[in-house]
This record gives sequence, structure tokens and C-alpha cells, in this order.
Amino acid sequence: MDNHSHHAPQRDVREVVEGAPMRISRRETMRATVGGIALVASEAVSGLVGAPSSEAMGGEWAPRNVYLPTTDAGETGTNGFSIVPPSPPEPVKFPRPRLRIEFAVCLLRSAYEAIDDCDVMAMDKFQATQWRFRASEWEPYKYLYEPLKIDQGAIGDPLYFDFASFVQMATAAREIPKSSAVFEERTGAEGVASVVRRDESLRNNSSLPEAVAMRCGNRIYDRLLEGFDRGEDFEIAYFDGVPKPMTTGRGNEKLADCVEGMRALAEVFVNSGYALKVSVDNDLRPDPDGAIDGERKVRVRVNGPATLWGSRELKSRGYSPTNEYLGYTLTAFLARSGVSSSYTERVSETEIDMTWRLSA
Repeated sequence: MDNHSHHAPQRDVREVVEGAPMRISRRETMRATVGGIALVASEAVSGLVGAPSSEAMGGEWAPRNVYLPTTDAGETGTNGFSIVPPSPPEPVKFPRPRLRIEFAVCLLRSAYEAIDDCDVMAMDKFQATQWRFRASEWEPYKYLYEPLKIDQGAIGDPLYFDFASFVQMATAAREIPKSSAVFEERTGAEGVASVVRRDESLRNNSSLPEAVAMRCGNRIYDRLLEGFDRGEDFEIAYFDGVPKPMTTGRGNEKLADCVEGMRALAEVFVNSGYALKVSVDNDLRPDPDGAIDGERKVRVRVNGPATLWGSRELKSRGYSPTNEYLGYTLTAFLARSGVSSSYTERVSETEIDMTWRLSA
């Protein structure tokens, strides 16, 4: 972790939480290139996305990556991606670390830009809708934690970050089923109106949750790897220990390197206050499902994440995408490394338990 971090002024926090413009114009969001692999926003999304094309990899086999988690049983909720638990979650009953402000801003801003980039809805409407939804959910959420006081807008506080990340993703998920591929959007101080037409590859609303997850994960990974520029007078935030894509090796050798990379990336999240602990265990035992050479099963257990309540609440309502920032970012790293991946997820009252399947 760098030693140049400092608390964000309230204006920056409000911009991220309330979804206001991020001092960048529409369509100027980052399309970074890492390891010579360009991320193109118009990639087709059909459930297995996010990997570079075979042409981008010199004509070699290209990986396929699923950014959204599923359940072990493969059950789906109202959006077609996550299981619906029997009842709403209880509050988190143990202390969690404070998040590094720059890291919290990075996660929320990356999700906001992913929603914008996928043209889920007009972002002026998204901001207004999110504000109303947050207002309706705030009092019930505060009541869960009484007599603890939650400072609204303090995104370094895991209690508030949990709520803010839930509100952001819930707003998008609620709008996706009724989203229009063509809409009017107003931007700038003058509210200039323009017509937005969603990319043809995303015209089917059922493709939007995966598309948002993919773009969110790639933006987070880029910013952690290259530094996060918050704009204006803020110093660029850097995050020590972020692994570069594993571009060498094949088969089991590449998979072993990628598991180490997953472990290093998880540690960056922990060092930034995202969770109490993240364990990445490489399961070398024979796979009962008949895994072959070049495949690997990995278990990632996230103890006390800052999204623990929000993740359970999103799933309890059947909303997708969820606030699974670590899963999205790990998938982006694996896709850049030329490794296929998918993962199942179980959320308990203390942790998020993910089982990954990798192939190279």
C-alpha cells in the first residue's frame, strides 16, 4: 500500500455514492490496454464473455470467462443469475476493517461507469432513481444497527460502504428488466438532451448483468494495476502487490502461476480493508467431476467482506448483478492471463465462499 493516501473531501464521496458525473464526459471512460490486449466495449455478451479474441492472442485458443457467480445447484433468481434465500439477511454482528478511501471510491466509481457504459438507462435518470431508492432504504438499514451510528456518506466505514454498494447495484438490477435500448439522456450543467442507442450486442436486456460485471471487473483491475486517478487535485492512488497478467506458460504451469496471482490480488483487497481475510486454496485432489490436465479447482473464502450484508440482501431480492467486486476482478485477471474461469458462490452470515474452475 502506498503512503500517499488521504481522506477524500465530502464532495468526492457524494459524487461516487450519489452517482453524479465523475468530471469526465460520457464515452470517455477508460478503455485500457494491458499486455497488448485491448478491451472493447462492444464485445458480444452471451453469458461467457470477457476474454480476448483468438486473433488478439495470435490465433491461439482464447479463454472464456463467466463474470457473474452462480450457486452450486445452478439455481437462479428473478434476474436469472442468483438464488433467492428464504429470508432477508440479519445485520453483520462483528467488526470489519475500515476501507482505504481510494479503494472504496475505485470500486463504486468502476461500477457506476460500467452501468453507464452498458447504457442500462439514462444516467441522469439513474442518479435520480438511485437517490429515491437510497432514501427509502436508509431508515430501515439504520434501524438494523441501532444503537450504532452510521455516518451517511462515510464510504470508508464498512457499514456505510455495504449499504452504498447495495443501493448502487440494486438500482441497476431493478431497472434492467424494463430497460430500453434507445433512450434520451441529459448531460452537463445545461441538461443538453441527446439520444442514446445501446450497442447491438447488448440489445437483449438479459445480457446486461454479465456485461456490467465484466466491465466493472476490468475497470477495477486496470486501476489497481496502473494506479487510480481520481481527477483534479487528488494524487494518483497506487496499490502494491497487484499481479500483472500471466502471459507465459501453458497448461498446469500457467494455472499454478494464476492461482498465485489470484492469491496476490486477494491480498491487495485485504490490505485495502475489503475483508478481514481472504484465503485462496488450490485443490490438487482428484476432482470427482473428472477434471483433466490443464484444469484446476480453486476455493476462495472471503471472511468478513465489506459487502457481506449487501451481497445477501441483493441475493434475497433476486437482483443481479451483485456487488461481487472481488469475483469480478479475479475474473478480469484470469481473462487477461488467457485462462478460462467460472465460479459458484455461497454467502453465509460471516463469509463469501467461492469455488472456481480454471482451465488453460
